[in-house]
Amino acid sequence: MMHTFSFYALLLGAVFSSGPVASTHETSEQNAIIEFSLAQDGRPACSLVIAERPTNAARLAALELQCHVLKITGAELPIHTDTEAIEGPRVLVGESEATRMLGFNGSDFAPQEYLIAFRPETLILIGRDWKDTETNRNEFGRPMSCGDTLAATRHKIDFWQTVGMPERGPFEIELPGVYDDQGTCYAVYDFLERFCSVRWYGPNETGVIIPACPTLMVQGADVRRSPALKYRDALWSGNWPFMKGQWGAVTPQEVHLFWRRLRLGGEKWAGNHTFHKKTVETIFTNPAYQAEGKGRGSQLCYTNPELVREVAQMARDFFDGKKNAPEGWKAVGDYFALIPDDNSNYCRCDRCRELVYSGKSMRTDQFSSGTISNYFFSFVNAVAQEVGKTHPDKYIATLAYWNYAFPPEFEMEPNVSMAPCLHTCMYAIHKEIRENDMKLYHEWLERSKAPLYLWNYYHHPMEPAVIENFKCFPNIMVHKTAETMRMFIEDGVRGIFICGEQDMLEAYIIAKIWDDPQQDVDVLLDEFFLRYFGAAAAPMKRFYLQLEQIACNPENYPAPYYRENGIDWKNVAWTALGTEERMKQLGILMTEAQALAQGDLEKRRVALWHDALWKWMVEGSASVDVFP
Repeated sequence: MMHTFSFYALLLGAVFSSGPVASTHETSEQNAIIEFSLAQDGRPACSLVIAERPTNAARLAALELQCHVLKITGAELPIHTDTEAIEGPRVLVGESEATRMLGFNGSDFAPQEYLIAFRPETLILIGRDWKDTETNRNEFGRPMSCGDTLAATRHKIDFWQTVGMPERGPFEIELPGVYDDQGTCYAVYDFLERFCSVRWYGPNETGVIIPACPTLMVQGADVRRSPALKYRDALWSGNWPFMKGQWGAVTPQEVHLFWRRLRLGGEKWAGNHTFHKKTVETIFTNPAYQAEGKGRGSQLCYTNPELVREVAQMARDFFDGKKNAPEGWKAVGDYFALIPDDNSNYCRCDRCRELVYSGKSMRTDQFSSGTISNYFFSFVNAVAQEVGKTHPDKYIATLAYWNYAFPPEFEMEPNVSMAPCLHTCMYAIHKEIRENDMKLYHEWLERSKAPLYLWNYYHHPMEPAVIENFKCFPNIMVHKTAETMRMFIEDGVRGIFICGEQDMLEAYIIAKIWDDPQQDVDVLLDEFFLRYFGAAAAPMKRFYLQLEQIACNPENYPAPYYRENGIDWKNVAWTALGTEERMKQLGILMTEAQALAQGDLEKRRVALWHDALWKWMVEGSASVDVFP
């Protein structure tokens, strides 16, 4: 009997999530439900077609589609170029002569936009892609993550080795840069999720869900869309304990491919400390630029008009294509960052002191205040004014952080792109921090004339736990995180940088909400536990949600652990959070999951979570001698 794996089978057999559907090609075909067969009884039912000289994105997309169909059905779809005569059904991957004949050109798509199009005997997967030209190769920039330069973000991998099929290699390819246009990859990844029920929960084979069926037939209408959030910088590497443990052993190449599969990266933006000790000592050597007082060597005299002119010229040179942004300086695309060093040793000259003292009324009891907002943002404005005279379409990027988190007592220049730093990891439990953050966030939202980005903290309680060598209680807050991310997207925030790492599931949910904020978190969670843990799904889900209920209940943070400006994470963990009774209940669930898990893969996944979360918790509780 023939087994058919179809679009409707997905709807019936698993939780299926679909993003918004739209198309700018007004044809009678676009809304028709067309059936397309990729494989029949373990044999290819179509060919993949790419350009003779495909983009990096199209090459990767074709390989990913070939690989996943092979793993699903056992059928290897042949890859041909558009110079070959192809008979029979075709999947057109990326722009080629074949797509142009049908009226589809990559340049017709907006950045990050892509199309999944069903036509009789033809499936089209295409979007805007970065092209390998001399001009594009020479573009210089220093991004936030995963490489010191744009060129360094175009990682090279042995594709077949990376996807767990080394017998087919070696086959080295260059991936599209994390911040390069790669719409064709987005099209293929969306197609594999939406129509083939593939999921990527982690970078290695343990974290990938690929159904098995010898016949793969899909049907649907056109999908034309782009990710909702345009800058999506959460390039998790599994460096922090929970995610590292849940993933298990991974290679850098697997992580690099995982970023592409989750559509992380996006457009070019950067904002981090630029005036630090190294740049101050090597670039701004003019004695007149140096801060008076103990800030000399890391801070500058930000009221010095000559310094303003020199920094403005640096920005102009960068925007003109000169590779002058030094190592450690963040500047990429249309954004040139200005952020002071991370200390309060500001210049003590009369001009600087007057501006510093003018912000005393903006002091708060929280980490985020505005005591030097007038001082530093006067400098940012002065540079932005100069740059705006010659490059009105470019932006000075800066952070709203620490003692310059609130807006100053004057308007910012329209070409200043702000990124408020928000303590989102505290929002479920800390009223004062959340309210202070929302106050400064909404003030910037109202006053900013340039694209607004965010720096989101997800570093507590894990960062202090790692630094101070203690075991924290897992800060699972997946529902609150999704709610917060939706709010940011609905408010028109352009992009988000994540500082810190969540557990693997919350990280996955963030990526999915960034792509499509309309997705239902509970549906995503139900799907994850059912498909990832199989027979052990029920106790593992209860275990995870109980962690969330404990961590997100403000009543579990009584004084003296709760302070007006923070939490005593070390001492609250195994007294008010991981109590003896709660640990017993959680331990029962984990033991039940271990007993229910079927097969090597389910048992391995439960074991990874056991060691990453439960073992961590048991060791943490034992370290303070709370339980017998």
